[in-house]
Amino acid sequence: MLRFYFGVMGSSKTAMLLMQRHNYIQQGYNCALIKPSVDTRKGADIVYSRVGLQAHADIVLEPDHSVREQLLWFETRKPGGTLQHVFVDEAQFLTEAQVIELAEMAGSLEIHCYGLKTDFRGDFFPGSGALLRFAAFFQELDQSLCWCGAKATMNTRVDQAGNVLKEGAQVLIDGGEAAPIRYIGLCYQHWLHGKSGINGNV
Repeated sequence: MLRFYFGVMGSSKTAMLLMQRHNYIQQGYNCALIKPSVDTRKGADIVYSRVGLQAHADIVLEPDHSVREQLLWFETRKPGGTLQHVFVDEAQFLTEAQVIELAEMAGSLEIHCYGLKTDFRGDFFPGSGALLRFAAFFQELDQSLCWCGAKATMNTRVDQAGNVLKEGAQVLIDGGEAAPIRYIGLCYQHWLHGKSGINGNV
């Protein structure tokens, strides 16, 4: 089955993925951990959660990679028998073709994708849009709150001064020197009116 777990920034998506994967491995399941290459926050092959959990990815996917071919390559090199569970972090960065491949393999694999549903403009990412079309199971991770206390539903890009940004490249990884921005979750009203709650921007 292909599953998609989505939430805004701060909803502990990666932490939940890493804990679920750890539990499955402890139970003896053969698992693969995948991340798209665009996520370089902590290193090319590191799956990292802001709560401090991290693990090395078994597969780092480039946009032109076939997921099927990468998993077959991994399975031939991993001891323990047939692959059973696949975990994909930052699944919004998958291409539509990669999501379709996962959907086609979901009859014989349990595939768990975690990621954002929409970008800072409120638009679907290619991967999340495809997952919402092709996944058999969806679950929203809604632990994140806006600064006002309401449920956070919008991923929001803010600059160093706390200004809400609604223009620019869809993919801009936070934390780099060339990208002095960060992402927060806001309720729709505060996202709509550009009120980040940072540096008096209320």
